[in-house]
Amino acid sequence: MSNKKFDFFNRIEELPSRLYIILAIVLMATHTAICAYTEINAAGCGLFFIFIYAVISVVIFLLGRRKMAIYKAETRASEEQNSGVITAFRDHVDLPYAVITENGKIVTVNAAMKEASGDLDTYFNLDINDICDLDFRSFISEIEKSDELQQETEDDNKRSTPPKTSCMLGGRKFDISCHPVHSNGHVYYMMVFNDITKLTEITDLHFAETPAVAYIVIDNLDELANQSKGSYREEASKVGRILKDFANGLNAVIREYDRDKYIMFLNREALVKCIKNKFSVLDDIRNVRIDDDTLPVTVSMGVAITGKTLMERERDALSSLDLALQRGGDQVVVKNEKGVNFFGGLTKGQQKRTRVHSRMVANKLYSEVANASNVIVMGHGNPDFDSIGACIGVARLAMHLGTRVRVVIDKENTNFLASTEKLLENEEYKHIFIDAQDGLEECEFGTLLVIVDANNFTILEAPEIAEKSNKTFIIDHHIKKEEFKTEPLYSFIDPSASSACELVSEILEQSIPVGTLTKEEATILLSGIMVDTKNFTRTVGTRTFSAALYLRGAGANTEIARTFFNEAFEDYRAEAVFGARVEIYRDQLAITTSEGTGSPHDRIAAAKASDKLLTVREVNAAFALVKIGEVIHVSARSNGTINVQLILEKIGGGGHFDMAGASVSGATLEEAKKLIKNAIDEYLTENGKK
Repeated sequence: MSNKKFDFFNRIEELPSRLYIILAIVLMATHTAICAYTEINAAGCGLFFIFIYAVISVVIFLLGRRKMAIYKAETRASEEQNSGVITAFRDHVDLPYAVITENGKIVTVNAAMKEASGDLDTYFNLDINDICDLDFRSFISEIEKSDELQQETEDDNKRSTPPKTSCMLGGRKFDISCHPVHSNGHVYYMMVFNDITKLTEITDLHFAETPAVAYIVIDNLDELANQSKGSYREEASKVGRILKDFANGLNAVIREYDRDKYIMFLNREALVKCIKNKFSVLDDIRNVRIDDDTLPVTVSMGVAITGKTLMERERDALSSLDLALQRGGDQVVVKNEKGVNFFGGLTKGQQKRTRVHSRMVANKLYSEVANASNVIVMGHGNPDFDSIGACIGVARLAMHLGTRVRVVIDKENTNFLASTEKLLENEEYKHIFIDAQDGLEECEFGTLLVIVDANNFTILEAPEIAEKSNKTFIIDHHIKKEEFKTEPLYSFIDPSASSACELVSEILEQSIPVGTLTKEEATILLSGIMVDTKNFTRTVGTRTFSAALYLRGAGANTEIARTFFNEAFEDYRAEAVFGARVEIYRDQLAITTSEGTGSPHDRIAAAKASDKLLTVREVNAAFALVKIGEVIHVSARSNGTINVQLILEKIGGGGHFDMAGASVSGATLEEAKKLIKNAIDEYLTENGKK
């Protein structure tokens, strides 16, 4: 029984005398008023009120005595029960316990408690917090809240478990349960201590020894060897020795299961150590070079400690490795119970595709398109020339195979109108381009959805179509941020490619006869490569020029493609606003902002502004922020020395090593700018840069 209830009934004993006085005053006042304003006999009226007073007084007296009798009986029973509980603990239970006052002072302890706490000279009136690391008052507060919640439910079948806590006592760990005890109108707490030291040690050991699986591959030895005249096997052996030393330092097991491919088994304790030093083995391997003038050798690693079985972890480790490779390599992807973490990614990915790989992808897409009932092609919202060109390239493959195809796109987009003006004169393209609503109606059980220039479904032209599709084929060159919620039929993601149009051009070269691709289609595909490479000045590899050569042979016209990039005066003015608000941060990064001009191309202006800032000497990366409505859009560019994709990932963005973007909602330009600076500071600190 609570103190509040005790205080209430304790005051009942004092209450009747006050009630009698108040009642007498009220009745006398009433008698006086009646006699003054009426002709009723004063003596008779007085006798009547005396009778009423006597009756009410007797009722109050009897009710008070009855409630007090019930309360005292309950109190005696409670105290006898509590006394019995204490006696039982004292005489028959070896668990340490202490009886504590409401203020946290110790009243009594048993012999087991004395032994557990070190046999102090005295315990009486000692604060419980002085002998164990316990926040007594917070613990009691939790107990009271639990009691109140239980009283509100009033359901014994749903009785909640009393709160527990733990503490260190005498160098050992104990679980604590607490039981309120009432005695002589006061509340005490019996705290029972259960030694869980051994259990905790076993649990911690089990947690630390949980096995993790890691797959490791050397990323780019073949590509680097092509740039060198000598053999690269010596460098491969160096990397192998570094990995074996790395495993030995972790007491892990590593085996080479294929040429330049390894599998490693380590425990959670070793994995935590790797995470703390941010997988410094990546830096050790990066110091290995085939020649002094080549790029460093790099490895990618996929680690998993998820799932209940080793088989599940092995499968997740392979998935993590695939994600690391699709993000450009030279990094570690760790999948644990809390999610996915990324480490590394400091070098720019080199093109790893071969004609054999391109032919394999082309054959897969060819087969899926040929067997589909119909094909829907879709890129990201607010499409650029790369997205538009890749869509048209896939549509050409479907038309060649005689499969019905539709391209879901914003037909009012200025980029679309500028690039497809001549194409739309072709009868084949009269009904191919549709909006999102019509795209949903085109979805059937046998529909193949081909997504180009995007792997994040939330930015697609029509995300609802991707959610509905049961067969999805992805062709993209952006770094993959996370695992897909629903695994696609096939994903061809190569961050080392310059553009999606480059990837689609290689597929077309392997899939359709010469002369099938029209010059209008080839020109749009070439414009996609041009826009993402800034006219072949950035992110360009040998395969980029090979794809351009194929398109040029199909009739692509660079002069016509160049006209697609012409901008209106309003767009030129929107871009000029950025030039007046440039700040050089950390001596090597440029940040500029714009409130926006209301032009629909403010985002494009931001991209152009960040591109232009890279031409400034000693600027290694640039960030342009523009406010469009309630959202701040960020466009980032790098000259290859700073990974802007890793920086913008910290605020929810993504993209490439040297080209990335992000959006910040519910913030001012200054707040968004501060977020960018914090992300830059964190990135530079993590990677040991000034």
